[in-house]
Amino acid sequence: MALAQTLKGVKRELKGKGHLHELRRGQMIPSIVYGQGREPLPIALEGRNLNRIFSHHGYSGLFSLELEGEPRPILALVREVQRHPVNREINHLDFLEVSMTEKITSNVPIHIIGEEEITKQGAILQSGAKELEVACLPADLPESVICDVSQLQIGEKITVADLAVEANVEKISDPDTVVAVILGASKATDDETTEEEEATGESEAAE
Repeated sequence: MALAQTLKGVKRELKGKGHLHELRRGQMIPSIVYGQGREPLPIALEGRNLNRIFSHHGYSGLFSLELEGEPRPILALVREVQRHPVNREINHLDFLEVSMTEKITSNVPIHIIGEEEITKQGAILQSGAKELEVACLPADLPESVICDVSQLQIGEKITVADLAVEANVEKISDPDTVVAVILGASKATDDETTEEEEATGESEAAE
């Protein structure tokens, strides 16, 4: 089960862009919470706390929104992240409130282990999908899904269908999606050369 990460903040009023700029200057991130039949709730979250948690845990998983004036935390998932087009800082977040008794869908990070065994073969690991979409109750949401490549040989691969999850967790992602494939060093070099040649050809054609 993934532990809900706590994000602290306050409720806010819907005002103009000037108010949003003022919030951001004060290290607060404008956000909104919807779902579970509630009216959309405008909030502002503490930017430093939020950035620290996101840098360590990413945007996947459950978040507990602790808001001043709210009698209990709001359990929610991140549904949209808006960033500044230039500095890429987070400008706004959308959260979906969830119920502990209703199934949710969420993306879970895929954690690859055993790469050192691939290196011993003189082979190269080429990774594919970084996340797995799953459906389950909030209490059953895994923090990550393990992809063990230590037993793979050159030419073999792992797809979503091969990933192991608990019985109460349903995999939603396409089962044929490649998560990891093992290449010989020469094959990896050939692929890179082909990509470079194609890019050069496209550039020359454009000229």
